[in-house]
Amino acid sequence: MQFSSHFAQFTSETLRKSSVIEMESKRNITDLPLEILDLLFGYCGDSTNKVYLAVTHPYLVQGFVYHCRNSIEYLYFNAEISLSFWRTILPVCGSYIKGIVRCIANNIDDHAELSDLISLHCTKLEKIKLFFVMDDISWVKSLICQVQSTLRDIELKVLLNKMNSKMLHEFPELPLLERLCIFNIPVDNYYHIRKFENLVELQIGCSDIGIDIDILVLCAPLKKLRIMHLRDVRIIATEQNEVHLSVIPLEELLLSGCEILIEFPACFKLKTIDLMDNVEKNVGALEQLIFSQERSLESLSFERFLNNEIFIDIIQSFPKLRYLYLPVLNVKIDLEFVRQIVDILRGNGVTPKNPFVLKVNQYNRKYKHLLRWLKFISHPELIKVEYL
Repeated sequence: MQFSSHFAQFTSETLRKSSVIEMESKRNITDLPLEILDLLFGYCGDSTNKVYLAVTHPYLVQGFVYHCRNSIEYLYFNAEISLSFWRTILPVCGSYIKGIVRCIANNIDDHAELSDLISLHCTKLEKIKLFFVMDDISWVKSLICQVQSTLRDIELKVLLNKMNSKMLHEFPELPLLERLCIFNIPVDNYYHIRKFENLVELQIGCSDIGIDIDILVLCAPLKKLRIMHLRDVRIIATEQNEVHLSVIPLEELLLSGCEILIEFPACFKLKTIDLMDNVEKNVGALEQLIFSQERSLESLSFERFLNNEIFIDIIQSFPKLRYLYLPVLNVKIDLEFVRQIVDILRGNGVTPKNPFVLKVNQYNRKYKHLLRWLKFISHPELIKVEYL
């Protein structure tokens, strides 16, 4: 028993000294296991700090990839991060990346090499989001052409002014492309959008109203298009639209800051309409658009003054309407008015599990009257008030 006790004590002491010696010999961060590096990267804060740490040693690049293993699908290419880092990181993690966001600086040579690195290593790339601050973007065209077989989502935004050079006409057909967002791209490019036949979502914007778009001509070939957002454009009609059907299969439409010079085409499947910050003289065209969706409309955002009669008319006309955002109200809210609203909603099939959501401006005092009167009627749970 005494021998056994001494042996156990000797063994314990030997292991302790061995551990101390091992710990003293491993004092460098690169000796740490990936699980510990994962924790350290977690304390680095934003992604830029993590990148600065990772770029100091090849093993730390592995630690960075391990740390980002669940979130590395999308990378933001910060202009402050040197190209040398991407030369190191993309060969290691490029096959995981599905989306990139890049703000363009002025070192065109660097961007050209970065584009080559992306196309070589990011073999599953589906989304590209690029913010431009220059006109020369030939390398962007090259990048998109190189990854055309996997791209599903493209966002292109020129930030300072409208770009002078053309680009969309040089893009391939992009057979998988489902979402396209373009901002400040020259108007001559827009009609090249029609070759992207599998588009589901299209967004077009400009920094000021100065772009004319015939959406009927533009959208006619896009049979799968369901979502359209237009910002600060002038919606017109041209002679060409006579040869096209006057129905667009949209389900969601957002118009912001637009000027509408036509009677809007019929969209019998529209579920969501968002009409904010539009030119005042559009009111007639916008109301015509809204009240042509009696069978399908589920969500409406509309910025204009409404009286009691129009408010009641809206909720009566759209039995499927479950979301209404009216930032400005010019109505008299009393007990009878609130009771009438709730009665209509009950007739429309609104239930407590699927209530009518009324989104309001928290500074509008009239909505406080609504909340007060709801306490005095039956079924107040049919209306859910949300504050902006």
